[in-house]
Amino acid sequence: MAKKFTISKEDAEVIRRCATDFTYFCENYLKIVDKDGELINLKANHAQKQFLEADALNPWQYVLKGRKLGLTTIIAAKNFWRSLFTPHYSSLVMAHTDDSAKAIFRIYKRFYRNLPPLLQFPIAQENLHEMSFEHGGRIVASTAGSEALRGDTFQAIHCSEFAMYSDIQSTIAAALNTAGENASVALETTAKGLNDAHKIWYGQNGFNKLFISWADSPECSLVSEPDFIPSELQELAKEHKLSTSSVYWGAYTYITRCASDWNTFCQEYPVTADLAFITSGRRFFTSHIFPHAKAYEGYEQYLKPSKYCLYTMGVDTASGSLEGDHSSFVVMDVTNKRTPMIASSFYGKIPPTEFARQVLIEAKKYKCLIVPESNSYGLSIIEYLVAKQWGLMYRRTKYDSIQKRWQESMGFQTNVSTRSVLLARMQEYISREWLKVTDERLKDEINTFVFSTANKPQAEIGRHDDMIFACALSLIGMEQVDHIKDDVRRDLRPNSVSQVLEYELATGQLYSGSENEFGRDSADDDVAPNTELYD
Repeated sequence: MAKKFTISKEDAEVIRRCATDFTYFCENYLKIVDKDGELINLKANHAQKQFLEADALNPWQYVLKGRKLGLTTIIAAKNFWRSLFTPHYSSLVMAHTDDSAKAIFRIYKRFYRNLPPLLQFPIAQENLHEMSFEHGGRIVASTAGSEALRGDTFQAIHCSEFAMYSDIQSTIAAALNTAGENASVALETTAKGLNDAHKIWYGQNGFNKLFISWADSPECSLVSEPDFIPSELQELAKEHKLSTSSVYWGAYTYITRCASDWNTFCQEYPVTADLAFITSGRRFFTSHIFPHAKAYEGYEQYLKPSKYCLYTMGVDTASGSLEGDHSSFVVMDVTNKRTPMIASSFYGKIPPTEFARQVLIEAKKYKCLIVPESNSYGLSIIEYLVAKQWGLMYRRTKYDSIQKRWQESMGFQTNVSTRSVLLARMQEYISREWLKVTDERLKDEINTFVFSTANKPQAEIGRHDDMIFACALSLIGMEQVDHIKDDVRRDLRPNSVSQVLEYELATGQLYSGSENEFGRDSADDDVAPNTELYD
């Protein structure tokens, strides 16, 4: 038999008002710990009010913010209120680590334990990750990607610091699959480079995009002028019209919280959404940023073949699995080695045999030197090209200690040592702007190619680097393109004024008409692929 109890009209009115007025409940009954370690009532600051106003208009919020603005706390407060006063209302908070999930869950526990007895509704279950009320409402804290959530349903979902998730797209998709009808969803994070969090920010996906800057917050201001204001902050203040008090606060924070490091300040306390993404993360290609690049599959042609130009083709081959990497090639006009240009590219998940046919078709079109990898699936490309008697292929020599002679092998062998060579070549051509990045797929991969926690350059988890390596292989091909020059240009001597003009426009060289100079790259005398090229 259910236990009966009675409450006074005054208490009933308190419960009714708390259940219907979040601001009243928040300011009078929810406790937080302030910067001095004191327990105080939760009164929303400027940033928190911005979230509450946006949340009232759209229950799906993507909140991009700086540090220490209280967004995690206000989202926790809103979901605690919902689960406390609404029977069978389930709230989920998901963090990138177990420690972070527990830390956020402690906010919920503090809320409950500091309520007056009248509002401490009976708890049915409580542990390190869940608090359930007898009326069916509950709060669950979990790590990103937890399989334990499958089959569950939540009316409120809070994905905290989701830019830190190891597989952002899959984790967010899994979380949304647990959302009940008309669920409230808050994606909240600081930026971490141009990963999938950046992609979601600029995507059309139903989320309201709310950027909250410290510069807009009255709490982030100082009256007294600090001893030092970095010149970068002064320039930022002029560009974004920051108030004097905001500049003072920024300078103080730069010194006391960022160890006087400007990159750290920009990452932790960005002024705009674009700056938040651009200045965060540990990107390998730091010289260029492509904020709106998107990857897609298929073939692209940027330059038509010219009979007077020299071309290389870098080929990166994958298994063709829908869950795996992409097979990619990049054809490059390397007539002028200082300014190579992307002529065409392919990016897709197709079987190696089909990819090999496409590689050969493109190679014949441009009469290019092919640089395939001689690893794994790349061997199938080499075998196909050999069977089709395609001779324009990158070669390497090595000494056979058993047979006591040098042997020639086809293709570029990628290993720990040569991988760094490929990436160094690629990085220099991009940073010095010798190579103009025209392919959207390559731009997307450059954005998300980062240093891992072990300091290894690699694609972000869930992203790809196939176009990067195809492009790098094409650049490596310049080392041997001179060997095929005569074969490619034989019988192509200009025989008319129009042909001379065509030759000069294609090669960027003046045609002298001599036997010795025809076919010579004017850059060859000034640029050696392995030495003077890297001055």
